Amino acid sequence: MTRYTIACLVNVILGVGAAMPAIAGSLQLEDAWVRALPPVQRNTAAYLVLHNRSDQPVSIRGGRSPVAGRVEVHRTREIDGYTRMEQLDVLILGPGERLELAPGGTHLMLLDLERMPEAGERVELCLDYGQDESACTRAEVRRGEPGDHQHHH
Repeated sequence: MTRYTIACLVNVILGVGAAMPAIAGSLQLEDAWVRALPPVQRNTAAYLVLHNRSDQPVSIRGGRSPVAGRVEVHRTREIDGYTRMEQLDVLILGPGERLELAPGGTHLMLLDLERMPEAGERVELCLDYGQDESACTRAEVRRGEPGDHQHHH
């Protein structure tokens, strides 16, 4: 059984929620949530806190979720006065580094959705890093909080 399968099974069996950190190897995932959008949307964003618990850099190269055809790491940047989204091929977390993926900054894009998850659901989200390593968590689907930037692709 792979580490990915074991981590996902543990999350499912224990019912790990968004409030509890998910730890697999050196990458810890906390406070994961997915933005609920109208059902006609084919993409949405996911946010969470990443923590590299090792003494080596961690390279996140994307992820996966059963609700999405692809999961990519994106960054919001202002270029020539315009806000642009760009895909990152790799997101590197230094030893001990903690990074919040948040609206208006670096975030995950869940692309090619079969259907838009509804507010209140929990969605499995896995990030791929290192040599065939993954960290998984359950992300709460919600409409967002007051003050969040509106985020549509």
